[in-house]
Amino acid sequence: MTTKKEIEMLVEKILETNGVKTTPIPVEDIARRESILISQAESKSFSGVLLRKSGVAFIALNSKESPVRQRFTLAHELGHYFLHPNKNTFIEFRDNKNKEEVIRSHKEIEANKFAAAMLMPKKLLLKDIVAFSDSGVSENHLTFLANKYQVSEKAMSYRLINLNS
Repeated sequence: MTTKKEIEMLVEKILETNGVKTTPIPVEDIARRESILISQAESKSFSGVLLRKSGVAFIALNSKESPVRQRFTLAHELGHYFLHPNKNTFIEFRDNKNKEEVIRSHKEIEANKFAAAMLMPKKLLLKDIVAFSDSGVSENHLTFLANKYQVSEKAMSYRLINLNS
């Protein structure tokens, strides 16, 4: 199992290698630099799928979902790509049904942590919230940050809550 600290360090290395210093994080460019093929398809049953076989990786995203959801899903699938390498066929399926009832595997939890760290890098986010430190992060600040990082307000809220845990 990969620790939160190891995930944060891996993401920092990936962002540094790709010369990423500002937001929003160009997650599609990072995937393409890894030679990962990206496609979209309508689906009622998945958000994203990662398929790997014979050294080739492919990510499919649900085109019916919002752009910020697709960005998170792409970053999530990149989490599987970097954290859970496998030389044989590997498919990671994200189910949209009964989200509240789903018990996430440790691999899914790790991929979610990776996605949050990639889309909302700790170093950049801490710099941004320093301006709010006197008054705390208000709902307006949350909206501003979510827009700046091109993530949902819910994702930004979770990231801020879990940033120092």
